[in-house]
Amino acid sequence: MIDETILARLRASMSDDGTIVRQLIDMYAKDSPKQLANAAAALERNEMDALARAAHSLKSTSASMGATVVSGLALELEGHARQNDAVRAAEALARLRTAVSDTVAVFAKMTF
Repeated sequence: MIDETILARLRASMSDDGTIVRQLIDMYAKDSPKQLANAAAALERNEMDALARAAHSLKSTSASMGATVVSGLALELEGHARQNDAVRAAEALARLRTAVSDTVAVFAKMTF
C-alpha cells in the first residue's frame, strides 16, 4: 500500500529527521479527500476533463508520497475519464475512496 523506500528517499533528499515528511503526510491526509471530492463533483457533472485532471493530480501526489495503491487506482480513474466511460470511472472512484482512507490511516500510524 505504501512504498516506504520512497519515503526514505524523500527524507534522505531533504536531510530530514522526520519532521518534514510528517508535515507532507499531514498535508496529503488533508488534500487527498479534497481531490476526491473534486473528482466526484466532476463525475456528477459529467465533466470528464475535470475528472481526469483531478485523478491525475491525486495520482502524482500519491506516487511522490509512496502511496502506490492510490496512485495506481487514480491512474485507472484518469484513463476511464479520458475514455469518457462514466460507469467505469464511478467504479474506480469508489475503490479509490477506500484506498485513500486506508492509506491515510496507515500514514497516521507511521513513525519516523
